[in-house]
Amino acid sequence: MAGTDFHLQSPQTAGAAGPLAGVHLLITRPVMPASRTAARVAALGATPYVFPTTIIEPPADGAPLAAALADLPNCYAAIFVSPSAAEMTLAPLGAAPRKLPPGLHVYAPGPGTAEELAARGVEAVEIPESSFDSEGLLALPSLQTAAVNGKRIVIFRGDDGRELLREALTARGATVSAVTAYHRRAPNTPPTGLLELLRGGQLNAISAMSSDAISHLVPLVPAADRPARLFNLPVLASHPRIAATARAAGFHQVIETAAGDAGLIATLLQRADSELSHH
Repeated sequence: MAGTDFHLQSPQTAGAAGPLAGVHLLITRPVMPASRTAARVAALGATPYVFPTTIIEPPADGAPLAAALADLPNCYAAIFVSPSAAEMTLAPLGAAPRKLPPGLHVYAPGPGTAEELAARGVEAVEIPESSFDSEGLLALPSLQTAAVNGKRIVIFRGDDGRELLREALTARGATVSAVTAYHRRAPNTPPTGLLELLRGGQLNAISAMSSDAISHLVPLVPAADRPARLFNLPVLASHPRIAATARAAGFHQVIETAAGDAGLIATLLQRADSELSHH
């Protein structure tokens, strides 16, 4: 699926009666998770518009990923840093949980990635108990020095992932491989549908679940359109770093949510009767 073109959920599933009726939400996630988010908010009455501002592609060289998968029986742990990391790493294996070695610790930084792993047959996933990010993972007892010293750990991530996990686990004595499972890029097709929505005043909220979602979105909109048509829309950001990116980009109203679809929907439900109601 190309994922670069604007797409509106079909009228049969969008904008029905429900607690989110009147919410017209731009979903900026990559196309596969965006479709699930769209279906969930549409079931509650929202009108979702899917415009992936980050395109996910396989790595140019798939050999390191294949080698890392073959080496999993020798590893203590595998860490999937995002839903896209889970999707792009495990898609070639199919959904059978037996494809991952028994006894392998599998980690995700939050519920969205854990959900993607579960959809591919991996259900015994450990997630942080505190913040849903690398810092939260590093606080888990099973990733402390006593547990990982001398062990092999593989991190499946994008081609420009943070180095915190690799560096911290290496400092704790683990042998850590950071493997590129996917490449991220901005869309390269004209954002015609997006601009029509903005200029028509059809949106009243933006969902952002990565900093890339914001940094790729803003350049798609001509500078003359940004102050009145883009930056005045509320951004629902699923992490403080994403919220900071949105504020730095120029958005005036940035609302931090809990992680994943559940966090987005909880915030939408709290605010749907007020500032997110469609005018």
